Amino acid sequence: MRLAGEHTQADPEVFQTIWKHLRSDGVQDQAANHMTAEMMTHGEDFDSSIEKYERYLANYKEKGFSEHAAQAMAVEALEGHQEPPAEGRRFAGIHGDLPDENSFTVPDGTSKEDIAAIAERISGVKPEHVIINGR
Repeated sequence: MRLAGEHTQADPEVFQTIWKHLRSDGVQDQAANHMTAEMMTHGEDFDSSIEKYERYLANYKEKGFSEHAAQAMAVEALEGHQEPPAEGRRFAGIHGDLPDENSFTVPDGTSKEDIAAIAERISGVKPEHVIINGR
């Protein structure tokens, strides 16, 4: 049993195992150390998604941050200590996340006439046909 305020000793083998796993997934040394320490300290409260980390890292590097700064900031964003980086249109285009330029989403129940009016405002061209769910 652990008393309140008493620190527990982290098992070095567990730390090493987590660190090796992160390294094998391509996480750099500095970030792997930081992420492993957070996992050991906060457990499930830490978002350990490698995909999110890599996306945040790429976004920070795209914004001009150095490798080490981008790594630290990406882990901080995973920890929730700062907002994830805003993704610009260029970043989204590079990573294939731009929506189809010829489509948009409207709430359920929007009439075809309202959709046509929205399309005309967006594009400047009144559509001849409005297709909803393939009809």
